[in-house]
Amino acid sequence: VTEKIVINLDRYCAIISNICYYRLQLEMTYLILVFGILVLAPPLIKGAPKPLPTVYIQMDLKYTWSEFCLLETYFKTKMADLVLDDHGHHLNVSQIYINNFDENCPPKNNVDKASPKFYIIKPGGAYDEVNKNATIKAYDTLRYLTDNNLGILAGPLFQRKIEKVEAKGEDAPPKPTGFTELERTYIAIGIACGILAIIVSIAVIVYVIKNKKNGGRTNENKPTREFIGEENRLHTSPEFIGEENRLHASPPHNVS
Repeated sequence: VTEKIVINLDRYCAIISNICYYRLQLEMTYLILVFGILVLAPPLIKGAPKPLPTVYIQMDLKYTWSEFCLLETYFKTKMADLVLDDHGHHLNVSQIYINNFDENCPPKNNVDKASPKFYIIKPGGAYDEVNKNATIKAYDTLRYLTDNNLGILAGPLFQRKIEKVEAKGEDAPPKPTGFTELERTYIAIGIACGILAIIVSIAVIVYVIKNKKNGGRTNENKPTREFIGEENRLHTSPEFIGEENRLHASPPHNVS
């Protein structure tokens, strides 16, 4: 009887142990599922940021994200028109991929300045199939337009709205160290103005020196000029003219 009781207890313990084990597994699975939902749900709702490629473009705009989100199609269309592919054709709008668009759009009163990170993907490719050459071409074009205040060529809505354009990533081209065309123009204008100022200064100095040299001669001739002027004044005075007429009118005296 005692052995049967022990055997039954062992069976019950085994059953209880199995129940506890399966229950623990279910609870662990439930916890893992809840944790996964808590971690993954916000990015899925908001838009998960995707890994950035080895070369991409970051454009800092004066628009907020609330404004830029409404310009997505316009932005992609203008960017596609600026760049030609390897065959000399314009890009498709679908090839302009904005990596951080989903995580910022649709916004809810997002007043942060928009800094879209975008690149060119291959025709019909996924977001990670990057066309590096086309991306670098797009960067060179945008940087030239920005440095020379030609942002209107990127679209009227982007005139004076582009603050900075940068190429980023491991394969990004090095930043140019020379002066831009606009900077060279300003430098040339500055040099020309400096030369003109020097010429004007020299002319003023020469004029002042000449006046100083002629000043002594003018003072020496001043009495003569005053005497001649006084003489002319007397000759034209009524008294002088009357006296002269009287002398001419009087008959000459006879000499005996």
